[in-house]
Amino acid sequence: MVFIGVLSGVGLWLLQVPLALAHAVLAGLLNFIPNVGPTLSAVLPITIAFLDAPWKALAVLVLYIIIQNIESYWLTPTVMANQVALLPAITLASQIFFTTLFGALGLLMAIPLAVVVKTWIEEVLFKDILDRWQRSA
Repeated sequence: MVFIGVLSGVGLWLLQVPLALAHAVLAGLLNFIPNVGPTLSAVLPITIAFLDAPWKALAVLVLYIIIQNIESYWLTPTVMANQVALLPAITLASQIFFTTLFGALGLLMAIPLAVVVKTWIEEVLFKDILDRWQRSA
């Protein structure tokens, strides 16, 4: 979220879009909502930039696409692989599952709940049950 907010703020400031700091904070906060948040965060700055100059709206759109591609294809997979160790397929499946089960709140909490389930499975199944089973055999 900080990465998105800082890059959005710097990019919007360089493009001289009015209210760049407010848009950057909004982009960082809306990035918390997976899949939909980044798109929603781009609507307001694009609209305001269009009111200033039509070419600026296109520049803001390109800026947000570049920022989201960097975040989606480099930052998030690196963090997920190193810190959380969740496979991308598990991430997507957990978003679909928890959204179906709990609605919008499930979408917001899908990744943390998936990490909790993964940790619980590792601790209970692998360490408590299977380790004892292997020692007794």
